[in-house]
Amino acid sequence: MITVIVPIYNNATFLPSLIQQFYQQTTKDFEVVFVDDGSTDNPRAAIQQIDRHELTYQYIYQHNQGVGSARNTGMNHARGRYLMFVDPDDQIMSNFVAEGLKTIQGFDLGIMAFDLINANGNQLISHYQWKSIDYTYADFLKNFSNLYNSELLFSVFNKVYDASILKKNRLKFSKLRMGEDFLFNMQYFDLIDSISLTDVVTYRYMIYGEGTATTSFHGDEFDCSYSNQQYLIDFLNRHHVYDEKLVSLHWSLILAYRFAGVRKLKKIGSSDYQFARSQFLEILSIFKKEKLVKVPLLPPERMVKYLVMITKLNRMFI
Repeated sequence: MITVIVPIYNNATFLPSLIQQFYQQTTKDFEVVFVDDGSTDNPRAAIQQIDRHELTYQYIYQHNQGVGSARNTGMNHARGRYLMFVDPDDQIMSNFVAEGLKTIQGFDLGIMAFDLINANGNQLISHYQWKSIDYTYADFLKNFSNLYNSELLFSVFNKVYDASILKKNRLKFSKLRMGEDFLFNMQYFDLIDSISLTDVVTYRYMIYGEGTATTSFHGDEFDCSYSNQQYLIDFLNRHHVYDEKLVSLHWSLILAYRFAGVRKLKKIGSSDYQFARSQFLEILSIFKKEKLVKVPLLPPERMVKYLVMITKLNRMFI
């Protein structure tokens, strides 16, 4: 019934644990498609240890093309009626597949609750949950802003997708280096009629501290975020649910992510710091010229942080 797609890139050390979590699932009516995106740490060794009596799986190798491409490859080989996604460095609970199957029955999309965990101390950081409820598309749109701000809509790991909808509409992950999850979901939201949410937690998103993902700099971060935000605005306008408060808040968050990125580069003495700082100041001019944020609409704490970022006070931090 379900295909679970696992993109792999140089995280083979997590696979034995994840495989055990697949063994422990309360239903066996699923397959796993492991897509090796050109890893150099030999994930095949762990996958070859899988007991085929315990787990139905496929292993596919491709030259490194990025996580979006790996997921697309998995989708091309999927045999399940529904699709789910797991990142190998996260954790799934024993009810992950069964609850996913239960949630999407009779609907076009299933959305489940999840936890954000500090991997170093195995401590709960945040809990993302919404009451169990079934939505018609009209109701989904009415509640879109609240759902969006609850952070249930961004990621793919807490969702179950109808494979027939994806195939019929040829929906794939984009080539965006970051934010491809968000864009994939927003495009899928345009294709469906019904959504089911459950408050049952099935997934643990693991935060491993300041690793390469949080300190690396590529220079296209803002371009990716800007593109996604424009898609969101277009979606809201097309469905007549435009929310200036929502849009302003998330423009301010986009700037905050870039601000935090520059601060981290400064802290670690990165050679990218000066360029990233210069780029941030250019981004500021875009925010001011296009009047992207309506400051009075921001929550008080976010308003203060935004004013620090856009004034000379920012020199104290970057």
